[in-house]
Amino acid sequence: MKQIAIIILNYKTWELTLELITKIQQTPEIYRICDLIVVDNCSPNNAYKELSQESAALNYILLGNTSNTGYAAGNNIGLRYAYKQGYEFAWILNNDILLEDSDILNKMVSIFEEAKDVAAISPDIYMPGGYLCNRESIRPGVWEMSLGAISYRKRGREGLEKGKSWLYVYRPQGCCMLLKLSAIFQVGFMDEYTFLYCEELILAERLLESGYRCACCTETYIVHNHSFTVNSSLSKWNFVKSNLRSFDYYLRKYRKFHIIKRWWCNMFYVLKLFMTGQI
Repeated sequence: MKQIAIIILNYKTWELTLELITKIQQTPEIYRICDLIVVDNCSPNNAYKELSQESAALNYILLGNTSNTGYAAGNNIGLRYAYKQGYEFAWILNNDILLEDSDILNKMVSIFEEAKDVAAISPDIYMPGGYLCNRESIRPGVWEMSLGAISYRKRGREGLEKGKSWLYVYRPQGCCMLLKLSAIFQVGFMDEYTFLYCEELILAERLLESGYRCACCTETYIVHNHSFTVNSSLSKWNFVKSNLRSFDYYLRKYRKFHIIKRWWCNMFYVLKLFMTGQI
């Protein structure tokens, strides 16, 4: 059996999922060491049928959720399956990413061999216009979540030591994260309370509580066509509600912020969504 399971969560956009699978299969450096698992998150269209028809020909395992219970719960179906089957790592991928480095997986796996306390690794994440997303190298406090948010974006990309190809970071990036399954099992997989958003922040806290850390591999990258599926499925009002519900849950349960701190951070969180053009 191969060492790594690639998990792709699908919701409606089965065409993108098949495009990504084809790309992976055309990249021998990745495909020879991975098995493919697709989880359809109870798509309301004919996605499950289309994926089922192609699963044998394209050699992937198809799992179906009986209801759309969100990002974390959907991915947990794949993670639990991979853990039970004995895979060592699970590589969670959004279907709207572009893989441009054929050696990306080997570069990330090597970090696990170097740092035994690392349980989650992401590469650098770029937006289609060339913008490098925050590596989140610093665990944010109230200042970083409010008045210091702009400086935090810059500081969050720093911390790489000379001669190193990776750095410790606060959280992984959910669109592309390689997870050590023994650690994910230990922390109880992903918290399924959230429907969308803040899953990586919550996972980071669960890992920290168990003595694990996250890392960013800076010698490789992916391009993320951010929230392609989400933007086609949620109204702006539901987008804001889902964001705030998840963020407030993270602040309350995992950061233990009292109500005034949460209100302050939530206000700036909505402002950030507005300023970045997400609403």
